[in-house]
Amino acid sequence: RAQALPKLFGSRLPKPDVIVATHASKGSNRPIETVEPLARQLHLEIDSRFRDDDYALLARALMTDPRYEGKTVLVCWHHGKMDNLVKALGIKGAPRWPDMQFDHVWVIDFKKNGKPRLEDVHQQLLPGDK
Repeated sequence: RAQALPKLFGSRLPKPDVIVATHASKGSNRPIETVEPLARQLHLEIDSRFRDDDYALLARALMTDPRYEGKTVLVCWHHGKMDNLVKALGIKGAPRWPDMQFDHVWVIDFKKNGKPRLEDVHQQLLPGDK
């Protein structure tokens, strides 16, 4: 199992300690379905208590709840709301997640000076991905 993780995360993505996904809605359960295989492999439960429009509640929880302190948290959200979530986390000038982008991860790091920094990381899951 340990050898499979670098293929999932690439060399630039840390292994999550916590996985959060949007609560299933009438129109989509995609965020949960996206992270289910990873959660199974890592033996982690998926926290799906936040609804699609609860990005401000999630941001507040991530910033204040001691359960998340010092943890790597993977958040899988509907792409149309991602910019709202990153703005709620304090990222200024957050880009809009492109409709046809399926192979990137936004990494938000709070380690340097407590200021959030966003990096767009290409997953490079398939041979030849750049």
